[in-house]
Amino acid sequence: MSFFKKKQKKLALNCSRDKLEKAYHISEQNLHKASLSGDEKWLKKAMKQHGNFEYAMLYQNTPEFKKRKERG
Repeated sequence: MSFFKKKQKKLALNCSRDKLEKAYHISEQNLHKASLSGDEKWLKKAMKQHGNFEYAMLYQNTPEFKKRKERG
């Protein structure tokens, strides 16, 4: 079993670093709004989305990602 999920790897391969960072910051704002509202369902959804962007950015730092990018 891999540390990164298929969805996170796909995000990392299909999005630039800038796009991921922008999406990460937007998801962070959504997470903050969700925490203020107290809606647990919204908070869980926001946290999942935020985590996917964070892990996609981390995956872009791995040697596995760099090898896959070189192969095309």
